[in-house]
Amino acid sequence: MRTKKTTSKTAPRKRNGLIGSDPQWEEAKAARRNIDHNDAVQESFFLQKQYRSMWSHQVAASPVDLNQILRTLIRKKIPFVLTGAHGIGGWTGRPRGTLDVDILVKGGRNHGRAVNAIKELYPGLEVRDFAGVTAFFIPGEKQSVIDVTYPHRPDIEETLAHPVWTEDKTSRLRYRIPDLEPALANKYGAMLTPTRESRKRRQDILDFEWMITHSQDPGRRSIDLQKLAFLGEKVWPGGGGAEIRRLVDQVKAGKPISLETIGLSAGQPPG
Repeated sequence: MRTKKTTSKTAPRKRNGLIGSDPQWEEAKAARRNIDHNDAVQESFFLQKQYRSMWSHQVAASPVDLNQILRTLIRKKIPFVLTGAHGIGGWTGRPRGTLDVDILVKGGRNHGRAVNAIKELYPGLEVRDFAGVTAFFIPGEKQSVIDVTYPHRPDIEETLAHPVWTEDKTSRLRYRIPDLEPALANKYGAMLTPTRESRKRRQDILDFEWMITHSQDPGRRSIDLQKLAFLGEKVWPGGGGAEIRRLVDQVKAGKPISLETIGLSAGQPPG
């Protein structure tokens, strides 16, 4: 008896001799959501807690609570911007988990006040100072759980100077996250950083690509390319403005960004 050919949309398909899945299925799996910024922040925080709960036999317990940190800084009237994975989930449309909380503040007195506030909140964490950041660690752990940073590049100064507000109405928390163009510029700067681990730079590329792609979805705000080019120059004077616009065009055309070619379109970037 002959076997009937499978005609299901989920059946493997061949293209150029390679077997692939249904394009409509892949499109659905890559979909973004028009999610509120605070909802994205809280979703990342939920994923963060869920990860530690699921792997409690292998991952050290953490006292860190994102909303406690936000509430403490707000109560002490310390200006800050919530950055990192928490701060960009609304721009990517795909909130993701992360191991740490990233807080951006001005250098000097504000940085010192923020660090002291976190020390008071979590006295059991180990504190280590690095260039541009004070990091908090669970004793014995290699990865930090809170990073309090101050701007070390001009584009990050712009992130701090021109953020957007979001609000958790249930908890009555009103706080700031990066605006779209500074968030893209910050990721571009991270992608260009030669001392940054290559796998993290590839994650930066993915975040950058998702933000661009989501900006084209219905109901989303489009990227201000003039502002973005201005910020790209802040990252890499004399080349960054042109390259970051080229990268946006490349992503919009459906072409992936290669880590090996970043910074080569108009000469090697500084550093």
